[in-house]
Amino acid sequence: MSLLVRWRRLVHESFKHWVRSQDTHEVLAASSLRAWLLSALIMPAVLALATWAPGAERFFGLPFVKALACLAPSMALGVGFALLHRGRQRIETWGWLYLLTGTAALQFSLAALMSLAVMPGAMVFAAVLLFVAGYYGRLHRVAPSQPFVALGSVVALGLAALMARTDDHLALFAVMGPLAIILEMYTGAFALKHDQARAEAEQLRAAVQAQILEQQERDVGRLSQAMVQILGYNHDINNTLMSVSAAADMLSVMGVQRNTLPRAEFEELVRELNEGLARIREMVIEIRQKGRRSVNSEPENVHVVPVLESVRTSLGWRFPDVNIQVKVEDQASHALVRGGVTTLRRVVENLVLNACEGDGKQGAATVNILARTEPYSGRLELLIADDGPGFPPDKLRAPIEGLSTTKPNGTGLGLYTSECLIRASGGTLERHNRIPAGAQLRILLPRELR
Repeated sequence: MSLLVRWRRLVHESFKHWVRSQDTHEVLAASSLRAWLLSALIMPAVLALATWAPGAERFFGLPFVKALACLAPSMALGVGFALLHRGRQRIETWGWLYLLTGTAALQFSLAALMSLAVMPGAMVFAAVLLFVAGYYGRLHRVAPSQPFVALGSVVALGLAALMARTDDHLALFAVMGPLAIILEMYTGAFALKHDQARAEAEQLRAAVQAQILEQQERDVGRLSQAMVQILGYNHDINNTLMSVSAAADMLSVMGVQRNTLPRAEFEELVRELNEGLARIREMVIEIRQKGRRSVNSEPENVHVVPVLESVRTSLGWRFPDVNIQVKVEDQASHALVRGGVTTLRRVVENLVLNACEGDGKQGAATVNILARTEPYSGRLELLIADDGPGFPPDKLRAPIEGLSTTKPNGTGLGLYTSECLIRASGGTLERHNRIPAGAQLRILLPRELR
């Protein structure tokens, strides 16, 4: 491999590293059209004051036309960049090269003002140049390993120094030029260290949060699973109690009318009563055991997309005036749910149904369902947002409970049941009100990493 090819590859890799280190949103905000238009208005006014204000001739001695000619290219490049990137969220490679040219042009303009002004004014423009160099060093993460902005500054200062009026101006360039480059490097390196510390802090926070969520999932899962199985005995206990109650009523009647039934039937009622009581005792013992230990049953890996589409279709027929939209991002198509598809469908259907019905007087006109991966824990995040009346403030502060509802004919069991099922799967349910109106439900469910 030739030396030229190696050098080109090194420059290319360094440039890509520099682009990746940029905060694109901050750069676009600093280079907005409004900011450049204000600069294009303010800077000529400042030059006019430095030229014609009382005493300005002696202090600055600035030729206005030449100064404006040196300033115009940087203003034009800045406004052009803002127009080309208006409404964009990212900057292409050509955009970064354009930005480097514009930054160098702005620094050339300030350095040229140093050359054109007499010495007292030249020192003022030198101070402004130092400030701008420090600002762009921090904004564009200038460092020895990615010195592209600094190289542009060197070229700009070198060209401006050719316009120096006196040897004193050259001496000023000899001092302020290296200071500007050093300040760019220092503020850029400081910004890079700050970015690294912030990234490490985010990683640590994400790891801690993921660990906490994982522990919560295990604890809630064990408790909720045991509770779900305990509640499953409700039907059997009710049937047994009804049977025992009927037998007890018969025995009560027989206690008054002793010879109503034959002895064989009487003994049969007593036997049925004893067996019922024995079954109740066994259930109570089993319930106590369930409360003391965890019952292990594996959750099912559910494909989310068909479930959400099924809910959208079924409720769309029921509420034709409500616009129900479903969006599933990549890598967010599956979740681990106890009870499988049936449980997930019941949860989503309950929550979307509540959004469509609203408070009984006003419902939502639009319901958006979004499935995506939660960045910190990697769990599946389901967002159900509507434009309805939202939750009353007192309901948001209170825990979710059954038989609590704002609808005249509602029971409040839909939201309560959904939360119980979500917690049984090791997930969480959060409620929020949207601004300016509407509600949002946030569901986090564990998912199988694929």
